[in-house]
Amino acid sequence: MFRRQFEQTGPTGSKKRIFARTLGLFRPFTGSVALLVVLIAATAALDLLPALIVKGMVDAATAGTEASGTGVSGAASGGALTRINLLFLALVASVLTSGVLGVALGYVNQAIGQGVMYRLRGDLHAHLQRLSVRFFTQTRTGEILARVSTDVNGVQGAVTGTFTEFLQNAITLAVALGLMLTLEWRLAAIALVILPLWVYPTMRVGQIQRRLMRLWHEENAKMSAHLEETLSVSGVMLVKAFGRQTHESDRFEASNATLRDLSVRRMMAGRWFNLATGLFGALAPGAVYWFGGRAVVGQELTIGSVVAFAVLTQRVFQPFAGIARINTTLLSSLALFERIFEYLDLPIEVEERSGAQTLTTPRGHVRFEDVSFAYASGARNAIADINLEVRPGQMAALVGPSGAGKTTATYLLQRFYDPQAGRVLIDGHDLRDVTLESVARTVGAVMQDTYLFHASLADNIRYGRLDAPTADVEAAARAAGLRSMIERLPEGLETVVGERGYRLSGGEKQRVAIARAILKDPPILVLDEATASLDSRLEREIREATARLAVGRTTIVIAHRLSTVLAADVIFVLDGGRIVEQGRHAELLARDGLYASLYREQFEADILETVADEVAAALEDRQPSRTS
Repeated sequence: MFRRQFEQTGPTGSKKRIFARTLGLFRPFTGSVALLVVLIAATAALDLLPALIVKGMVDAATAGTEASGTGVSGAASGGALTRINLLFLALVASVLTSGVLGVALGYVNQAIGQGVMYRLRGDLHAHLQRLSVRFFTQTRTGEILARVSTDVNGVQGAVTGTFTEFLQNAITLAVALGLMLTLEWRLAAIALVILPLWVYPTMRVGQIQRRLMRLWHEENAKMSAHLEETLSVSGVMLVKAFGRQTHESDRFEASNATLRDLSVRRMMAGRWFNLATGLFGALAPGAVYWFGGRAVVGQELTIGSVVAFAVLTQRVFQPFAGIARINTTLLSSLALFERIFEYLDLPIEVEERSGAQTLTTPRGHVRFEDVSFAYASGARNAIADINLEVRPGQMAALVGPSGAGKTTATYLLQRFYDPQAGRVLIDGHDLRDVTLESVARTVGAVMQDTYLFHASLADNIRYGRLDAPTADVEAAARAAGLRSMIERLPEGLETVVGERGYRLSGGEKQRVAIARAILKDPPILVLDEATASLDSRLEREIREATARLAVGRTTIVIAHRLSTVLAADVIFVLDGGRIVEQGRHAELLARDGLYASLYREQFEADILETVADEVAAALEDRQPSRTS
């Protein structure tokens, strides 16, 4: 479902709907927007005022010249000079005032724009946090990052600049046309007829740029995903291990070339239209002077009126050309808003119900009642009609072949997903009726794939309980068997572990995960005790740390080792998503079913290995300590 939705290659939403939704982002800033409109109107009026001042100065100069030529007294020419001086002072004052208001306008505009972006980023991140694990397993990390960072940053210009520019140009255009009508209605009427002729080509160019903008950002998201996959530590090691540097360079080159071509097409879209717009802007003043000159000769207009009209023509054309450009920018920006709104509109699969209860003192009683779950609609059930019960303090082992549904059951217990049928209960409460925060607080997990942040060892352990003091972090680290490792590290607990903990070995990362769980201290513990890749001594240390962690808790273990199976209070044998057997070790062996078969194939070899480990440990303990 998600993949099909994200593979769209063209605009999908109604422009009106998306534009209306975009305007809705400004609703919390209504007061600031009103102030912005006032400032824009004031600056637009002050920017047009010089045209009228210039008209007065030209008419005063013309009157003074005519007075001097006809021998009228010097008082008349002196009055004309005084009027010109006063008008110049008024011109300076209007320019200075407009500049000061422009500074205030810029501040208010940025405050609104950054406020909108702040809320948009926050809403997008919060929504992504609420999506189920399904979304993240079906979407590449690079694509998600591209939408949160590149796309949101892309709309920032539209929010902080385009919106204000549109208002400013619209108000300027309206005021300028009004002044033109008062000066010479015939010229103004011609302008009103010509200007709308640019609407259709402007809209057409905007639609083209909108489509190209969406294609560009989709390709950019693919490139980001490719870079995130191949330039991470794991990706680099995989590429080098298989010698695929040339292959990955070719893939990147193809994506890079597509971005280049789309960028060129986007920049060239509407260039002929822009050329025509530029020619119109250059010829319009000449046409005004031609018509106005004829009117002056016929004594229908003053020279000052013609000059003022020419200035206003430029002031009309500039904002209209700006609106034309803004329209294409807005339409292309709609592609970015579409991509962001697509994520914001993704359904929340695992939703917290209104009035959900909080598990205050959980005992750790786990029960699955007729639970069925499939990862995708129409797919085979990962688990089907599961019924199991683990009483408080018990250890339950999940055993079965690969793909039997063991990990899926633990995901449902942590409410990464909700079952399509049946109920998962803790202490008799359906998890769908419990707050997500209390589920996370009640259930802790130490999984095979340990994820560590690029942060200090202490911060990674403290993730189990963010307010834990350093003393508790140190105690958890010691309980997990990290003491000797911490002593070796140059900065102890403050040593940065690297991306995904690559500065630590596999066993050390697992012990960090155990320390994190110890610090969290959950009543229910989920363990994937896959330690087969570790050497025997390290594996024994991990088992001992895990055993200490499991004491006094309800523990559900995806069992890979014989020792765990023997220690379990109840064993659930899964096959094909169903529980086919359950009981204790001896009971299941006596039935000679699937468990007995798995035991002979998987666990029997562990007996000899366990004996060998115990002998080696005993011999090591008897050796005298060596001094360096």
